[in-house]
Amino acid sequence: MRDMPAGSDDIVRRDFQHGKVAYAFQWNSSNHMRLGNQTGDLASLWAHLKTIQSGRIPESLFSDPMFTRASRLRLVSMPQAKRVGFRKQLERIGSISTRVDDDLVLRLREYHQNRNYPGYSADHGILQEFLFHDPQTIAIEVPVWSDSYSITGHIDLIRYVDGFIQICDYKPGPLESTKRRFFDSLPQVSAYGEMMAHLLAGTLRSALEAPLLPQIRCSIFDTHSCWHFGAELFVQLQTMGYLQNI
Repeated sequence: MRDMPAGSDDIVRRDFQHGKVAYAFQWNSSNHMRLGNQTGDLASLWAHLKTIQSGRIPESLFSDPMFTRASRLRLVSMPQAKRVGFRKQLERIGSISTRVDDDLVLRLREYHQNRNYPGYSADHGILQEFLFHDPQTIAIEVPVWSDSYSITGHIDLIRYVDGFIQICDYKPGPLESTKRRFFDSLPQVSAYGEMMAHLLAGTLRSALEAPLLPQIRCSIFDTHSCWHFGAELFVQLQTMGYLQNI
């Protein structure tokens, strides 16, 4: 699965200090141009990433106490049996699909092997491997925000796969806790998708010959499996009363 590595000149970088945490936004502009940056969702994403590169983002929101970090969003407390039942319901109606042989998972395993990382122990530094070696990867550590929901966050990894912008969050851990970790992360990652959808829709999409709403899919992954779901899951969870901290 080895691909031609990106050169350092292909990577656009800007560092942000949001709260007590430093984030290194990195954008593989060469991959983005090869995938397309003139029309549709990829053009909207290009415009958004250029805004981030230039630093023209509302940085004050990321330290505003009235705004919630997406990583702090939680599902409402429920008994274990109800959690399992709700997860299976989401799978049954197609809101969530699970794959153990997904491209994200296979690549991550390869990158672990290349770095001699045992099992599931790699930290988020492994995302650099996607940035340099995965032709579908566009950017990592991408800031997003929403005035409507008063939420901010940083997307681990953005790819473009099968005509969809793919919002990916890496949640490492042992196999036995994968379902719990992924289930608990649904509010956070679906919020990323919802925020990105609104940010991209805010561009001049008519000039980009794009439909009003961008095509976005969300993914939570580790070395064991990957969950895929639409960005609309965030609104579904909120409407059903399953979100807290918002």
